[in-house]
Amino acid sequence: MSMEAQIRQKARELGIAQCGIIKADAMLDYGERLRERMARIPQGEGLYRRFMGFADPRRAFPWAKSVVVTACFYGHYHIPAALLPHYGKYYLVDMRLNPASPEAKKVWAFEAYLHELGLRTATEEQYGLTALRWAAFKAGLGYIRRNNFFYTEKGSWFGLNAWIIDKELELIETHHVRECPLHCSCCIRSCPTKSLFAPYTMNMATCISRLSTSNEALPYTDEVNRMMGTWLYGCDVCQNACPMNQGTWEDRDRFPNLEEAAFRLMPEQILSMDYGDIRRLLSGKFFYIQGESLWRWKLNAINAMVNGFQDAYIPYLHKAKEDRFTIVQEKARWALHTIAQMEPGAPAEAGGEP
Repeated sequence: MSMEAQIRQKARELGIAQCGIIKADAMLDYGERLRERMARIPQGEGLYRRFMGFADPRRAFPWAKSVVVTACFYGHYHIPAALLPHYGKYYLVDMRLNPASPEAKKVWAFEAYLHELGLRTATEEQYGLTALRWAAFKAGLGYIRRNNFFYTEKGSWFGLNAWIIDKELELIETHHVRECPLHCSCCIRSCPTKSLFAPYTMNMATCISRLSTSNEALPYTDEVNRMMGTWLYGCDVCQNACPMNQGTWEDRDRFPNLEEAAFRLMPEQILSMDYGDIRRLLSGKFFYIQGESLWRWKLNAINAMVNGFQDAYIPYLHKAKEDRFTIVQEKARWALHTIAQMEPGAPAEAGGEP
């Protein structure tokens, strides 16, 4: 049995949905796609240019010969309904750095097997060492749709991993994923911030997933606050709107500890947490918000509470005016003022300035 066949067989034994291998130079055309993106969105060039290194893993790893890529289906978990308006589903069941995740255990066992075969490997679990969606597409595992997400026949609910290896191998699969319907624009029309404004063209700077995980100490405009809706971390709007995702989420298994964590992931609970608890309870799982920027959680919580207002939020917002970070205090005052304008005479103004 060839080494490629052995790798594929091991992936299947472990329950990994898809596995492929491409030669390292197969990633070069990713650089062309990035240049096209930067030409369409010149204001985003600074954000996209940093991914140019993904187009040729050999720059950082001269010994790189091939890229092994896997896709693990996570769309089989039950997501508590209360969390759906606030979190991208992937982040709630994220395998990365998560020892409780069944998918993580599969991936770590798979990596150990690559070492057993005598392969030298390099990977980066959080952000990747190459463009994961493009690598999966080039390996024939599926298709990239107009919303820029990678799809198999089971939709876009896949976590991707890749390893650079020091042996020239190739395992290109054949997928049967239908292309996007010719005139479909559901994902584009659904994007709240119009970050996705044309097929395969997304302005990363205005995507809710990035806005909600930014570590920059910048308040957003009232318009952006409104467009972000009730999202606290991530966004699923374009994936939820996609016809090719309809009926693909299976909602049958419990993800470890998610049900127990649901209460403290609600916006009012986050707003009432001290920063030690935010670091302890949230930072490991939701790692995009870095330790020095934990105030972003409270800004997002306040915004979600304004856009999904309930009277019960008022005491939490008043308490937030005493937060240790000025940026949170100001956001709380903005929220109370905004609510008072939306609901004339509402109790938002009681007990403090708007």
